[in-house]
Amino acid sequence: MHQRLRIVSLILVLISVFGVSGLTLAQGGSDICGGEPVTFNFLNFWGDAREALMNEVIASFNELCPNITVNNNVQGFDGRAELVASAVAGSNPPGLIMTTRIETYQFAQRGLIVPITDYVEASGLNPEDIFYAGEIGNQEYGGDLWTFPMPTAGGITGFYFYNKELFRQAGLDPENPPETWQELEEAAQAMTVLDALGIETLGASVVTNQAGAPAGESFAHWLYTNNGALFSDDGRTVTFNSPEGVETLQWMIDFTNDITGGIEATTDFWTGLEEPSADFPFYNERHGIHFANVAFFGHIQNNDPDMWADTDAWGIALRPYNGDNPDATHAGVSGLSFAWGYVIPASLSQAEQDAAYAFLEFLGTNEAGGCHFLLAQGRPSPVKTCNEDPSYSEANPYWDTVLDALATDVSVPVTPVQAQINDVLTRAVEEAMYGADAQTVLDSASAEAQALLDGYWASVDA
Repeated sequence: MHQRLRIVSLILVLISVFGVSGLTLAQGGSDICGGEPVTFNFLNFWGDAREALMNEVIASFNELCPNITVNNNVQGFDGRAELVASAVAGSNPPGLIMTTRIETYQFAQRGLIVPITDYVEASGLNPEDIFYAGEIGNQEYGGDLWTFPMPTAGGITGFYFYNKELFRQAGLDPENPPETWQELEEAAQAMTVLDALGIETLGASVVTNQAGAPAGESFAHWLYTNNGALFSDDGRTVTFNSPEGVETLQWMIDFTNDITGGIEATTDFWTGLEEPSADFPFYNERHGIHFANVAFFGHIQNNDPDMWADTDAWGIALRPYNGDNPDATHAGVSGLSFAWGYVIPASLSQAEQDAAYAFLEFLGTNEAGGCHFLLAQGRPSPVKTCNEDPSYSEANPYWDTVLDALATDVSVPVTPVQAQINDVLTRAVEEAMYGADAQTVLDSASAEAQALLDGYWASVDA
């Protein structure tokens, strides 16, 4: 209860700081509203703390479309997947349902939802101009667009946080953080302190930043900074056992063994440590470079407000790339494990589908819609122009770098079997970290993952 009150208070403070943006539809008119009165439920999982904020968004929508009544149906996360599956397939479904990327693909394949491609074309919108490529790509499937993204699936892996004080203690220049793998190695070596019990100070880890985090996802994040890819562009062929993939995994193995004392020492260091905790090692000069997502800004602000207020104490920079590969550059991974969208059930009447799209367009592209909803939380938007609001820069001293990271994000082509492939890849990376040959484990994982993909695509093509 106290946690919920703290979240509500934080949102109210952010609203008072950021204010409410002006009301303008991206395509510049209220003709999307139609004329027939329509009422539908909006099934979402934004939580009680953000219910009032979403109600503000709905009220703004009603100013444009008074004939459309949207009921904000907020649900908890317990049993979420089952609730969504039941709702989208039901005889009287909600008008709009918040789904993960994989769920969207599954429902699209089964014909349970309608694409928004025709709606978007009729509205005159150009999604490639409005959204970051790494965001809108997550909502495309089978040649159609199924929803608009909100919030971002990017901003997760494209940049890192670093402790400037620990840089100075190690004789490093805090104004020139590592840009390449090779510079990361040097910096991590300079900051890491090992003793008889393990790691006393961790410069950086390239395997995990939390105990229990999937090692396969860490590999995927680094793979794209070596000009590699998990799959072919059409999502049908596994490519992570390419020369770039093998080089990436071997680099991760060598980094872990040579700099951080091995995978067991690295895992032990993180045991019992969580980002939201005030004793997290980044705050007390025991962890130099932390690979984290945009949520870590809030963790610093809440857990170490003195550090947050002092830009000489911390900074951020884009994820390093392999400087020995002339084709490699900074990159982030978007939509690999999660990406939210809002889908329209196919069993709705045409009038209900039209009304649901009207609200979806408002929620996805309007300043008073998703822009305001995310800005009030201090979270970046998948809409480029939303992030240009000066309130972001005023609240976050490194906002320009966040935007650079969002622009580097790559939408990974995934399928409904991605969770199983992630498990396969994690097992392979863990085996390699404990001594198995990088090429061997990736080849084996590739064969297993390819079988999963072939089975999926066979069911689609049948």
